[in-house]
Amino acid sequence: MHPEALVRVAVDRPLDQLFDYACPDGPLPAAGQRVRVTFGRSEQTGLVLESGQPPGIDRSRIRPLDTILDPEPILSGPILELLRFASRYYHHPIGETVLNALPPALRKGLPLPVPAPAEPRWRVRPDATHPRLGPRQQAIVQGLEASRTALALDALADLTGLALRRNELQRLADHGVIEAIADEAATPPPGGPSVALTPDQRRAVTAIGQELGNRAVFLLDGVTGSGKTEVYLEAAAAAIARGLQVLILVPEIALTPQLVRRISRRFPGQIAALHSGLPAGERLRVWDTARRGDRNLLLGTRSALFTPLPRLGLVIVDEEHDPAYKQQDGLRYHARDLAVMRGHIESVPVVLGSATPTLESLEKTRDGHYRHLPLGTRPDGSLPPPVRCVDTRVHRTDEGLSSPLLDAMRSTLNDGRQCFVLLNRRGFARVLACEHCGWVSDCPHCDARLTVHAAARRSICHLCGYSQPLAEHCPACGQELSQQGLGTQRLERALSRHFPGIPLVRLDRDSIRRRGELENCLDAIRAMDAGIVVGTQMLAKGHDFPRVGLVGVIDVDQGLFSVDLRAAEQTLQLVLQAAGRAGRGGDPGVVLVQTGHPGHPLMQAVQSGDYASMVAPLLAERRAAGMPPFGFLALVRIDGPTPEASARQAEDIARQLRRHAQGVRVLGPAPAPRHRVNRRFREQILLASPTRKALHHTLAQARDGWQHQPPPRHLRISIDVDPITLA
Repeated sequence: MHPEALVRVAVDRPLDQLFDYACPDGPLPAAGQRVRVTFGRSEQTGLVLESGQPPGIDRSRIRPLDTILDPEPILSGPILELLRFASRYYHHPIGETVLNALPPALRKGLPLPVPAPAEPRWRVRPDATHPRLGPRQQAIVQGLEASRTALALDALADLTGLALRRNELQRLADHGVIEAIADEAATPPPGGPSVALTPDQRRAVTAIGQELGNRAVFLLDGVTGSGKTEVYLEAAAAAIARGLQVLILVPEIALTPQLVRRISRRFPGQIAALHSGLPAGERLRVWDTARRGDRNLLLGTRSALFTPLPRLGLVIVDEEHDPAYKQQDGLRYHARDLAVMRGHIESVPVVLGSATPTLESLEKTRDGHYRHLPLGTRPDGSLPPPVRCVDTRVHRTDEGLSSPLLDAMRSTLNDGRQCFVLLNRRGFARVLACEHCGWVSDCPHCDARLTVHAAARRSICHLCGYSQPLAEHCPACGQELSQQGLGTQRLERALSRHFPGIPLVRLDRDSIRRRGELENCLDAIRAMDAGIVVGTQMLAKGHDFPRVGLVGVIDVDQGLFSVDLRAAEQTLQLVLQAAGRAGRGGDPGVVLVQTGHPGHPLMQAVQSGDYASMVAPLLAERRAAGMPPFGFLALVRIDGPTPEASARQAEDIARQLRRHAQGVRVLGPAPAPRHRVNRRFREQILLASPTRKALHHTLAQARDGWQHQPPPRHLRISIDVDPITLA
């Protein structure tokens, strides 16, 4: 062993410290290398973060490393710095923070994948004779022709959106249509042909390009359909032309197939897509491909933020307003905010894009921290569709559908255009209830109703997953039960009844379960194989469907009177994002929002068409209350097996927080809005401060006390800094 060298290792345990190990003979492991260590009575995969001998340490008690797993660091210095910052800012144990940034296979100690031998690349033969081809074969040939370069199998699959097999390509080669060439003979072009940009788009691309290599944050604030994606692609082309890599974050997997295909058309063979929906082996392969710099673009959901990119030159966060960027368990980080920090650490520009920016991002443009890049018009000259409210107090609804909405749908369908109907509640009905004695189907484990899923004939809790067979008679009085409330499944049935013979697609988490179903569904919508599309917020996720003439929004009232801090803001964003699916491709569209409160200020604002004026009253309310973005919040949550245990621990923690609070309001404890979830009872304490420094000082001091006197094991404490919901 080295006589003096020790390494400090992070292990995946909820402990706020690194652990010292002695190094075996041979090269010292560097920061960012994985090691196998004995921890307690078990073996663990750890990550080296530091080396050297701390003063006053008793070397006789130091265990040696068992194995060095990697020949070189797998996490770069900037990524380690980002993870250290995340651990400090979100007050989360360093080991859990660092290890959970790795793909699952690497956390288990599996080796890095061996780089595969160079794949052959395929191109259309110059002298090709095109026999009669099937639809898949036509898509392959058209993809290769459009790419203007030879492509490997995986790149061609990204471009076409097909799950391709090598024997399919070989059959086309056997027929003289395509041919394989050596890998080194095919060099992808730096970027495909660009489209004509609007003046606003040109200004945005120029501004971003001028800051390549510098720290800068841009808010690309464009109305729906204004061409934000084209700005991303032009800015990416400028970065790639300089030999740099580009990281593009999207909020959900639902957006990934569409963007992969579009980016592949522009940058054939240069994109890797990384998200949790990939099988573990594929996820590791993609991560390692990006880490080695073999792809110029990495597209992924929030966890892709922690992927090492040796030539990073630009970070893009699409739909920056989306709540899906906030992790809601474990390390409760916000990927948008950490993307800004990564840009600062690596001195690269960061672009945040949205048609409905968060109040925090808007305020940062006003105080000069972010540069504002507005896109006020659509490239085709069309205007965003007008939004009209339908008063459900005047127009009674039939299973959620009012007569003005039904009439507008008939007119739209007769014009050969599509109708989108948004209801942000999946399932068939909200609850099973007895109208005679008042019994309702509650979850036995949560403070929640069981949602009716008619097709599966089950009642399901959407919080804990508990389910039971669908009952027909009341267990209390024996009378027949009624299914009350509306879900997307019930709305689908009602629409089928009103529009028999019209093809209909439902888009929600219950209808999209197997791999490939989402892509097939989106392709069917674009091909006009569906006249009506009904779904949850998945409909509003940035999709581009050129033939949508009408968007109907069902039941927005639940967001108008919520006590949650961001409910009004998020309701406004959801309605406007859904509305933006209509009126593209140069065709006018219309948006109908059904509400029982058309006079509510939020409903009046939605009809104005100007997002900045819509959010002005919300910003004024936040400023007066000292709430974000004019103040800073943290939630401390305590949950335990009994309400008494949770309440006692919460009171003790609140006293500790108040003891350390300087300029910080400590509110609570109080039962969480969902007090019981999955048989555990939750209390929460809200911390509010006009400065970040005071908030973090209070949390750090109190947390240090929890480390020295930890709570009983049956109780759990979590900290949520900058929460997006207080529920």
